[in-house]
Amino acid sequence: MRPQNVAWKGKKMEKKDVSRRDKTRQMTILAMFIAIIVVMGMVPFLGFIPLFGLSFQIITIPVIIGAVILGRRAGLILGTTFGVVSLIRGAMSGGFDFLFVLPWISILPRVIFGLIIYDVFQFFKKVIPKRIISLAVGFLVVTLIHTFMVVPLLATGFPIVFESPSIYEGVLKGEYGEGTIDFIENTQGFNTLIKWMFGVLITNGIGEAVLAMLI
Repeated sequence: MRPQNVAWKGKKMEKKDVSRRDKTRQMTILAMFIAIIVVMGMVPFLGFIPLFGLSFQIITIPVIIGAVILGRRAGLILGTTFGVVSLIRGAMSGGFDFLFVLPWISILPRVIFGLIIYDVFQFFKKVIPKRIISLAVGFLVVTLIHTFMVVPLLATGFPIVFESPSIYEGVLKGEYGEGTIDFIENTQGFNTLIKWMFGVLITNGIGEAVLAMLI
């Protein structure tokens, strides 16, 4: 009986070792993706590419890849990292990008974004049998979801610019600061705001989504 018990314990220990190695591997990959997001967020023209006062974002791509590989919990961590980096970068920028100092614009949508990525890809994996197509469609859809969440929240920051002297000053510090302030002053009508939102969705949003899909 003893040799059998020893063999059983040996198998159990081996499984634990494999489990530990898997966890270590996942933590290492997660740390790598966090580092990539931080570097892309902080190095100019790498993760955020300035485009007429509002950056074109490709930093969403490592968040999506990491969430697909590592799962929902990792997606939440990577999305939160993306949001925090966006907030910090917003404080260092001007124009519309400075509005990302508001946490419900920079962090909240990115947390939700990171949380849903894995489930969206699992859905398309079941619906579309061919893996490469399901991945491409998933990249396209989650990137569009991210844009549809961020842009309306970004619009809520317009009134706050004039109520908060520090945010007003921060917007003016950017390359497109004066133009941004002039635009916000003229965006008092609902129709103008809707046109601006659709403009961002078409230019930045669709562009980011197509780029993500191709990658």
